[in-house]
Amino acid sequence: MPDVFHHESFMSDGPVVAIVPAEHNGRMRTHSHEFYEIVYVVDGFTLHSAGGTITLLVAGDLFFVKPGEEHSYINAYQTKLYNLIFSASELGNLRRELAALPGLDEMFSPTVVQAPAAVQGASDRSEAKNTRLIHVPMNERRSIESALREMAEEREAKKTGWEIALRVRLASFLLKYSRMYAEQWDSRVISADDYYGYVYKILCYVDTHYSGNISMNDLSAVTGLSPDYMARKFKSALHMTPSEYVRKFRIARAMELLCTTDLSVAEVARRTGFSDVSLFSRVFKQAVGLPPASYRKNAAES
Repeated sequence: MPDVFHHESFMSDGPVVAIVPAEHNGRMRTHSHEFYEIVYVVDGFTLHSAGGTITLLVAGDLFFVKPGEEHSYINAYQTKLYNLIFSASELGNLRRELAALPGLDEMFSPTVVQAPAAVQGASDRSEAKNTRLIHVPMNERRSIESALREMAEEREAKKTGWEIALRVRLASFLLKYSRMYAEQWDSRVISADDYYGYVYKILCYVDTHYSGNISMNDLSAVTGLSPDYMARKFKSALHMTPSEYVRKFRIARAMELLCTTDLSVAEVARRTGFSDVSLFSRVFKQAVGLPPASYRKNAAES
């Protein structure tokens, strides 16, 4: 049975609102929580499994997990997270008003829907309400991290009125989430010229074509943009080039195959888009710190 985390493991007094920093390497077992959790990816990358969907998460991604929903991190590589954990009861009378806002309506709905997915098919992206994932723009990341650190400092310092301050900061952060959600997903259909439409067309293409050759011209054709303009659009959103994203995605998939199958290293290389096993081994070691065979052995022993 998957583990169930309770808030008592992370706080012993005051409101059920806390910031739990975490760093994941390798696999974190499947688990659920009795509380809500909002996750912000500070650095690194990881595969995230939830609701039957495996998603590649990168720095700047922000999403939530409802109480009782099972999820896990697979083959994380130096993935640094802030976990905001809270009980909805701490919002008091504000809960009803917040639950009417974009993004938060799904968060506080009683039904369990599909978990966040950064690389679903394009048709799934047409309904914004099915999407929990927000990719925070570069100019907003400092604000997000500051808001989370300030909540952590309130709990640590415990100055006069800290309990009130935590509840107020929680409500403020949820409002910030809703506004970013509205900016990113408030259109019912992502049009071809939509800023995030370009990015997610590329993500969807990589998700289905990563085992073959992917050129910048291919990605350019997917978006209808010139290669240079497409690359600038992508980097401004994800803070990495399309080539870097493809490489990280392939390495994350290779880590998964090494841990979950008996495929040879050469076959893993082939299935993740590397035509040369020596090149695959060099790129894998550069990204993960170990050759593929050593990584598999360590994963099996852990």
